[in-house]
Amino acid sequence: MSVRDYLIDIEPLRTSPDFRSIFVARVVSLFGLGMASVALAAQVYDLTESIFQIAVTSMIMSVTVLIGSLWGGVMADRMDRKRLIVYARGAAAFAFAGLAWNALSPDPKVWVIFLCVAWDGLATGVSVTALMAVAPTLVRPDQLPAAGALISLTGEIGSIAAPLLGGVLLALWGPGPVFAFAAVTTAITTFLISRIRPLPPVRDDDPDYLNDPDDQNDHNNRNTVGAEDSGSLLVAFKYAWRNKVVGGLLTLGGVTALFTMPVVVFPAMVDKEFGGGDVMLGVLYTASAVGSVIVSATSGWLTRAARPGRLLLIAAFVGGLSMIGFGLSGNIVVAVVMLAICGGAGTVYEILEYALVQHNTPDRLRGRIVSVITTQDTAGDIVGDAEVALIAKWFSPSGAAVVNGVICAITAVAIAVTVPGLRQATLPKEAWEDEDDDPDNPDAPDAPDAADDRDADAVPHASDGPGEVKGSDGGSAAPAPVSPEVTTVEKARPMGG
Repeated sequence: MSVRDYLIDIEPLRTSPDFRSIFVARVVSLFGLGMASVALAAQVYDLTESIFQIAVTSMIMSVTVLIGSLWGGVMADRMDRKRLIVYARGAAAFAFAGLAWNALSPDPKVWVIFLCVAWDGLATGVSVTALMAVAPTLVRPDQLPAAGALISLTGEIGSIAAPLLGGVLLALWGPGPVFAFAAVTTAITTFLISRIRPLPPVRDDDPDYLNDPDDQNDHNNRNTVGAEDSGSLLVAFKYAWRNKVVGGLLTLGGVTALFTMPVVVFPAMVDKEFGGGDVMLGVLYTASAVGSVIVSATSGWLTRAARPGRLLLIAAFVGGLSMIGFGLSGNIVVAVVMLAICGGAGTVYEILEYALVQHNTPDRLRGRIVSVITTQDTAGDIVGDAEVALIAKWFSPSGAAVVNGVICAITAVAIAVTVPGLRQATLPKEAWEDEDDDPDNPDAPDAPDAADDRDADAVPHASDGPGEVKGSDGGSAAPAPVSPEVTTVEKARPMGG
């Protein structure tokens, strides 16, 4: 492989007009959201001088995102997803406008902030779920890892650059103009998304999504499962229970979301173990993002992984080991390296999880399955910090990191052993990649001409179900850090959208 093969694959941007539209909309939105998150925390503290009130704001956002995700997942499987996203982003724009109006008023009210944050959280949960559900209809199945890498990279860069820019603008103008900027960027995002093609859920003529896709002997229910779909979350859970790949990913994701990187112990470790100050604390918070950016920018090899399921499990295991190494480090340099490895492993996991879930979930169930994943991440934010704080109280801050790492590593091994379907999971490749690699093979098809098969209008439609490859034609979206919309790794913050 050449150096170029290791660089991030931008083919989805070249071949999918709809993906480009949503990608640009996402980048614009992330900067507004990241800046608003800084202004929100600063304004709440200025009004209340209470860290607890900032925590309450974050809790309101997390809970409403969770509710919005569950409802949005159900609605994304019932109505046109583009229209649902446009409605949700439009509602979020009004939430930011309300924050701007409140901040610029002579007497800003905290209750208004809570109300706007709750409104934005509901809108964010709906839009994130719908955005992730449309991805397979916007890019070819073999482009899903590349689309996930592009989404991850923009999220990580946004989580680093946007808060920094927000702090500068906050110092110059105050919170009101920053919230107004977020409202404008959200409105621009809404406009860009409104210009893509309609994205209704695909109604399969033969939707065998309640049966195990790997069970080729069960044909009795193939023509009746459509009637069995009541549109509830229970149908999605039933599918996940029977599908080895999706079920394994939900189980592993639930554990890693709860026992995630223990960022809440960073201040205590800097103070008690590393003997540093605010600068050192900032380095710890940045270390994992640096590892994530490096992996995302060099993720070309991920799109060609022969066994993505196995690689995902290895990434989860390495992430657990790196958390153990962080807890046992006792040295700031080693700690930073361990956090960077953890961030990189998390990004590998995120990209492959995104692709595997999307490919192995039928279109008409995708909204609900995605809502479960988003709910896991949000619930991990809510419960995970409390879990880490409790373990740190019993042991020590570094001990909490070790315990979380051990649990994640053991879970990865257990899933690898007990769920062979996930370990052996693969993703579709372009037709000419599935043949003999020998260029002299007379039976191997020639690679299609880029001007023909790679043209966006010529791309076939996306996979409608597990193991069913039909292609696609457009853009991508997704996922969860300044907001749950950034990536699943980055988690929800006090301002979303």
